[in-house]
Amino acid sequence: MKTLKFREETQQDAFYEDLRAQVNKYLKINGFDGYATWQLWLKAALYGGAYLGLYILLMTGNLSVSAALWTWAGLGLFGILLGLNFSHDAAHDSITPYKRLNKILYFLTFSALGGNAYLWQLRHVQSHHIFPNVDDCDADIDDNPFIRLSPYKPLLWRHRFQHFYAPIVYLFYTLNWVFIKDFQILHKKRLANLRNIRHPKSEIALFFAAKIMYVLLMLVLPLRFSGLSAGVVWAGFFVMHAVSSYVFVFGLVASHFSDGCAFPKVDEEGFLDQSWSRHQVAVSLDYHATKHWANWIFGGFNAHVAHHLFPTLSHVHYPEISKFIAKMAPKYGLPYQNTSWNKAVAAHFRYLKRLGQIAPPAIKLTFNPTIS
Repeated sequence: MKTLKFREETQQDAFYEDLRAQVNKYLKINGFDGYATWQLWLKAALYGGAYLGLYILLMTGNLSVSAALWTWAGLGLFGILLGLNFSHDAAHDSITPYKRLNKILYFLTFSALGGNAYLWQLRHVQSHHIFPNVDDCDADIDDNPFIRLSPYKPLLWRHRFQHFYAPIVYLFYTLNWVFIKDFQILHKKRLANLRNIRHPKSEIALFFAAKIMYVLLMLVLPLRFSGLSAGVVWAGFFVMHAVSSYVFVFGLVASHFSDGCAFPKVDEEGFLDQSWSRHQVAVSLDYHATKHWANWIFGGFNAHVAHHLFPTLSHVHYPEISKFIAKMAPKYGLPYQNTSWNKAVAAHFRYLKRLGQIAPPAIKLTFNPTIS
């Protein structure tokens, strides 16, 4: 079995060295340390406060059916905004220099959404971020039974309709994540580039404790104390997840799975054809990357190139970093893409349609993915 590696210029990439110098200069001039600024803490207070306030309203407001459903929808919106803008930074240890505090903040805010913080960090940081869009190495494309996201995955008859049924599947994204995918991943010994997975007993205990607490807070207590009928509570719970699913999916899915995003192949020696930093640019699509209003909403996921190149920097710095990338990428012949949100989503659905029609290559090589 061969070893998957980036080309040797990974350590001597002129584009990345030049870009990193510009980023360091920006941080130094402005007195930043790369961690969260007051803007992130303000967002956390606003989104977290709205989430908590809506939950209290749901439990004590004696709401009508329509008001209750709108409240559930608000919980879905502000919950996922908190996850995108705060939990994600904490997962990358970019909120504070204190890793233990990052872990606590990440666990608390992520668990409030029902997902398991440990497992998501495992698949996101240790799998996706290392080899994005590389078959058998990126958990985001290797672990999807419904949508064909890689041209190297088997083409099934249903995939020819995936650009039609994807919006329905996407409605259930977070429900599937919370109640199915987390449990599946917990029992897997292999996931994309992750091999011989063994979870610490403490994380397994926290997994079940957090799941029980989530069900208690979001279903059992509303059923018992909100004054709403069981049907309204269950309907509201679904509405909450539908809203959070759509905000999450349509905020992120176009970043890698769109027309124009590369899915690099490896050569016979097990090498990807570009350096690490060039790979990150080639496989990503940005939208409104330099706009601060988009940064406030999407937590930097809209500036995906900046995030992949500087994952340990807080997303509040990505608009400025994206300006550097936009200026420097043409100089080094890199295909940097920055468009609007609606064009990015349209590109995603064109990609789904195309992948529903093209067959995978006849030969598929297997590699043991590690960075060299």
